[in-house]
Amino acid sequence: MTGIHPATAAQRTELLHRMLLLRRGEEQGAHLGEEAVIVGLRSALGPSDTLLPTHRPGDPARAVALAADDVLRHRPAVVVCFVGEDGAPGLTGTLDHAVRQRLPVLFCCADQHEGGPPGCDCLTAQNVDGTDVEAVTRAAQTAVHPVRAGAGPRLLHFRTYAGVTGPLHDPIRILTDRMRTDHQLDDNALAAIEKHVAAAIGGGPGR
Repeated sequence: MTGIHPATAAQRTELLHRMLLLRRGEEQGAHLGEEAVIVGLRSALGPSDTLLPTHRPGDPARAVALAADDVLRHRPAVVVCFVGEDGAPGLTGTLDHAVRQRLPVLFCCADQHEGGPPGCDCLTAQNVDGTDVEAVTRAAQTAVHPVRAGAGPRLLHFRTYAGVTGPLHDPIRILTDRMRTDHQLDDNALAAIEKHVAAAIGGGPGR
């Protein structure tokens, strides 16, 4: 996907496809309700960037070490790391070091609370609707550019409702409703996407 405003039918279909794969594939249950965050972040990253696993609270120290190695090797890469809503041991010192060294790390937090996790006072969190994959993509693309250029780390705080049922907080339902409103999706097209996702997960043909 290219561009910072994924509004075309093709771009939105790609985002929808990726979220459905995430929800129903191998990572099923790991990010239920947070598919927009993962897919939006991945859409903003390049092949040399690193998104650390998000199944558990992230490891900021590891992210900082990887970013420092990228700088040492003159590799224009960004490391994305999730910080748990309760912070992490030594988080303040780790973030201070990243800020002082202007390391290319994009710190992220996804939860239902306002503001970033404790220990992140040295970085101002940008609040993003974590249920809107297009908002996540725009915010991630905007943040990644200066981080990659050497401006230092950034912190994105995604408001999500993981585990909360209902269409108001379901990233997939939010995108499908928007596409229907914009006449970019109907029942037949959605069924075709879901069939392709099922085939991809099952290893069968996509048609």
